[in-house]
Amino acid sequence: MMLDWTLEEQECRRRLVQFWRRHENNNIFCTFKSVAAADRVPNSIVVSCIYWEERQDFFITSVDCIHLLESLIAVRFTVEEKNRIRRNLEGFRPLTVSKCKADSIDFFKLIMSFPNPKPRNIEKDVKVFPWRILPLALKKIIGKYTASYSSTSSITLDTYPTPR
Repeated sequence: MMLDWTLEEQECRRRLVQFWRRHENNNIFCTFKSVAAADRVPNSIVVSCIYWEERQDFFITSVDCIHLLESLIAVRFTVEEKNRIRRNLEGFRPLTVSKCKADSIDFFKLIMSFPNPKPRNIEKDVKVFPWRILPLALKKIIGKYTASYSSTSSITLDTYPTPR
């Protein structure tokens, strides 16, 4: 996802990445590809791969990471589960992007400026992870996850079309 960006992606420093999931027995398989904003299917699993020019690296926000996890395992996490996931993700040493930090204010403004699908919930500090750790982070969290169905809600799998 970090190679061969279109001119439009380079200019806005964002690539939309669409995921598809398949669940067999106790395994979740996913595929992904870049998708143009105009080609994005409503209710599909899409996250942002964001280029941080000053660091010359690609990042995913913690908000997108949790959204992706929810979508892949087809549940909505409670606030407590999201907090537990955030604590587990701390091992991947996220960077905090803030409007109050001189070294990240421009990147903060960039993240806040993105239209839907937004890689953040509200305008506050956000943690970001290098894109390259995403597979490791997904495996770690999904490996630790045990659904407590009294505190989660299922997602209808029909909302996720498979690639054609």
